[in-house]
Amino acid sequence: MQRLSSLAIVFLLLLSSIRSQTITITFESTLNAEPIPLDSILVMNLTAGGDTMIYFPDNVLVLGSSGLNAVEAQAPGLRNQPNPFAGGTDILVSTRNAGPALLTVHDATGREVAVYAGSLAAGQHRFRYTAATPGVHVLTIVHQGARTAHRLLAMASEPSSAALTYAGGDRAEGMAKSDRSLFTWTPGDALRYIGYATDADIVQSAAIDEVPVVTATRTFALQAGRVCPESPTVTDIDGNVYRTVQIGGQCWMAENLRTATYRDGSDIPNVTGNTAWAQLNSGAWCNYNNSPANDAIYGKLYNWYAASNPNICPQGWHVPTDAEWQQLESALGMPAGELGQTGLRGGAQNVGGKMKTTTLWNAPNTGATNESGFSGLPGGIRFFSDGAFSSLGYSGYWWSASESGAETAWFRNLTYDLVGIYRNNNLKWNGFCLRCVRD
Repeated sequence: MQRLSSLAIVFLLLLSSIRSQTITITFESTLNAEPIPLDSILVMNLTAGGDTMIYFPDNVLVLGSSGLNAVEAQAPGLRNQPNPFAGGTDILVSTRNAGPALLTVHDATGREVAVYAGSLAAGQHRFRYTAATPGVHVLTIVHQGARTAHRLLAMASEPSSAALTYAGGDRAEGMAKSDRSLFTWTPGDALRYIGYATDADIVQSAAIDEVPVVTATRTFALQAGRVCPESPTVTDIDGNVYRTVQIGGQCWMAENLRTATYRDGSDIPNVTGNTAWAQLNSGAWCNYNNSPANDAIYGKLYNWYAASNPNICPQGWHVPTDAEWQQLESALGMPAGELGQTGLRGGAQNVGGKMKTTTLWNAPNTGATNESGFSGLPGGIRFFSDGAFSSLGYSGYWWSASESGAETAWFRNLTYDLVGIYRNNNLKWNGFCLRCVRD
């Protein structure tokens, strides 16, 4: 009996030790295989719900049995939510002592765009910042002889001028997720980390999902654009995994579709013969030049009969309508008056350049920044008339789900030497690339 009791005590002590284990996750990131500092890390609890943000220079997440612990010594006195943001963001300023404070915001060119000067009591204070231009903005506070800087990532701007306004003191309740105690964690919970950084004023991001069990370092391989927080990737019925990107209020695939199977399990015919392709009145796909080597890079080319099949995209996703393409274009700055026009539009706003990758296009690849993260590629076309292939490296074509006539449908086209994006209609027998957008 004595021996059994001793074993029970040892077991309870061991169980207590496991339950009180502290797990530390350190975050790093790379861009094109080179290290780059993170601006912020969004941490989401996929099991229990809730999320929190970690801000530069803090890059450490400490998880204990009682929940989430902050490494306070590394926490900055400035935080904002959301970040990245569209138009406006709330800023939380923490001060330990009362005294005069000077807050300034500079844009990426170093120009001062907003300023606040006043006396702040010890505690937490909320400010509201609205950006007049998209891009990176640097917020600086000087208080009690100490200076702290923080990067703000504006994805869109307000129509008015930039402004920094005081919104309340310690009782300011509108600052979402400023307190890490709002986030809870229990061993076994699945977490999602999304890292954000900026390079040449372009937001880069990446996501990692895991169930943390040991102290570790996690490295984000960043790519242009903002991954969709609720769906950083999507998988089709064939097992192909696609990155996603948040553009405005939409979640898009950041890669061209590669499936050879409708999601109901039926095959999409692979038609290689030129004459057979030109005579089709049903769904089909091919690789450019019928070369499988082009599949992994550019995705497949589909005729519109395949594009219009409601089972072509993964569950919960669909081929965008013409109106949904216009929603994307509007988010990238295209004027409302140009959205419904045919031909080349959005050139003054570099809408096409914001959608094109900076590689794989033939020179000069005019305006290409890929700041949207759409990652448009020059996947070429297969012609309806004779089944011939053309324009690889020069142009990218994407179907919409919207018909424009009995034999025609709307599509989008990016080209290597123009900064706008074409909206036109063409015969349904053509072979174009496909993107899917989340329902």
